[in-house]
Amino acid sequence: MDKNLKTRIKKDLIVDRNQIIRNSSFLLILMFLFTACESKHYYQETKDLKGEWSSKKPIEFTFDVKDTTLSKVNMGFVFRNNTDYEYSNVYLFTKFIDPKGNEMIDTLQYYIANPDGTWIGKGMNTKEMLLVYRENLAVKDTGKYKLKVWHGMRTDKLKGIEDISLIVDQTAD
Repeated sequence: MDKNLKTRIKKDLIVDRNQIIRNSSFLLILMFLFTACESKHYYQETKDLKGEWSSKKPIEFTFDVKDTTLSKVNMGFVFRNNTDYEYSNVYLFTKFIDPKGNEMIDTLQYYIANPDGTWIGKGMNTKEMLLVYRENLAVKDTGKYKLKVWHGMRTDKLKGIEDISLIVDQTAD
């Protein structure tokens, strides 16, 4: 067999193999993105604050548990701020109320900027970050669970807060 022909066949095989690897990688990435987009939370709701949040106006989330096989949940906030936000942290006060009326009250502090002033969250003008609220919270009763959230900053009206979401996911026991 001609040496040039062998070289050309070898190059074609390498190109074909590389093309297969690229195509396979592309398909894997597409499958990952598709399944990530398809993943559903047990509960998710966003409250639009339109760039300003008053401490006198708590945000309220309510989710219904119809089946106690849920047993434990993880809860978190998606906090979205723009560059008008003047602080590197945010204090949140929360009141979680179960269907029997039992209350859990928390004071939380989250850092949303580094000491040098760079934002921690993802995004260009609007920064988004996930803030863990509760992990492995026991959900023992069916009915409505409520969460009230208000900010605990010294300024009554916080500028630069776009919205806050609550996400509730079932834990993997």
